[in-house]
Amino acid sequence: MSVSAAFAIFSAALMVSVVSGVSIMAPLFLGLCLFAGTALKQGHSPGAVAKMTYRGVKKSIPVLVILVLIGILTAMWHAGGTISLCVYYGLSAINPRFFLLSAFILSCCFSYAIGSCFGTAGTIGVVIMALARSGGVDARIAAGVVLSGAFFGDRCAPVSSSANLVAALTETRLYGNIRNMFRTAFVPMLLSLAAYFFLSFGNPMQGDNAAALAELASAFELEPIMLLPAALILLLPILGVDVRKAMLASILAGAFLSVFARGIALPGLLHIAALGYEPTSDGRFARILAGGGILSMTRALGTVFVASAYAGIFEETGMLNGIRDFMERRCRRVTLYIATMAMSVVTIMFACNQTFSVILTSQFMKDIYDHRGVPREVMAIDLEDSVILIAGLVPWSIAVAMPLALMEADAGSIPYAVFLWLVPLVNLFPPMRRHIALTVEIHPALKD
Repeated sequence: MSVSAAFAIFSAALMVSVVSGVSIMAPLFLGLCLFAGTALKQGHSPGAVAKMTYRGVKKSIPVLVILVLIGILTAMWHAGGTISLCVYYGLSAINPRFFLLSAFILSCCFSYAIGSCFGTAGTIGVVIMALARSGGVDARIAAGVVLSGAFFGDRCAPVSSSANLVAALTETRLYGNIRNMFRTAFVPMLLSLAAYFFLSFGNPMQGDNAAALAELASAFELEPIMLLPAALILLLPILGVDVRKAMLASILAGAFLSVFARGIALPGLLHIAALGYEPTSDGRFARILAGGGILSMTRALGTVFVASAYAGIFEETGMLNGIRDFMERRCRRVTLYIATMAMSVVTIMFACNQTFSVILTSQFMKDIYDHRGVPREVMAIDLEDSVILIAGLVPWSIAVAMPLALMEADAGSIPYAVFLWLVPLVNLFPPMRRHIALTVEIHPALKD
């Protein structure tokens, strides 16, 4: 089978998966078989193909470890009361008159703490949407606001799976990338704050959030010590602690609270770490406590695992050389960032999955950056400013369809997710990107 035929079948399978609602893992495994078969047809032995996939997967092990830790961490935060307390304090800070602006800032802070778009939408997003609907705020605008804030942390939090994936793919330092992400997001963030400030005038929340706060306080035991796991994950990276060690410290703190503050036995704690936390209380906001666990990360784990196997095959067989050469010719007429954006749109449109799109875009573009002598740190920020956020703008992408489903909103909310639009668009202007080269920290592996 030719490379083009393999890609055609694979693309068709992905489209069928999206339309039918079948898990994306099915077409991903089909693609792995197709590309492995193509490699065999090119003359590579079965053993050589197996080694290609192994070497590809081996490179992804640090990311897989991070994903497992994220699953356990979120489970401990749910079980230990950290999530519910963060929601309670966050709601206390919401100004009904400037509801949308408050909701955006709260969503940004929350997503930066947990590093998950899905987790933000399924917790604080659910509460914000309940307040919006009961207070007469336009639900579509409110959902767009939450999406903007949710992707803020999904893009740049130290515990974000996408930020760690980009750092691993580009062989760059996570914290250096995060500093660059804050720089390229500065102007879009100011514009987003201004947009939600003005939108707030036409969408004030009627009444107040006292009833919601009372319900949260009565449903859950809330003590300030429950913020300890969140404080550790925010402070330790600032002190230079490796993100995995910071996550382990936060997990241990959450486990301690779960046992001694919540009375959860050790066997139950292990069950929660594996399968996630299920609350015993009822009520409108009970489900904000549910979630986490390694099981919740299986889709992301599977996607990274299989896509990394692809990467190993692509890299050693040269299957992508034709696409790379085509893109390199086009890059002579446009900047690398514009080329990365264009490739991001293509991969997201047919892959419908943020993780897989990041891996594919990186695979397509990395040789072009290397041939131009552009540091990988620049490639990392280009990926963060394009594919990571554009995945939230394609209605059929899992990256946005799932958060919208959790908030019981529809694709009409996407135009109001202004932060997702502004970061890619603002950074199209050369003056916005010219300073990035001045903040590059060359990774030792990339030095001559």
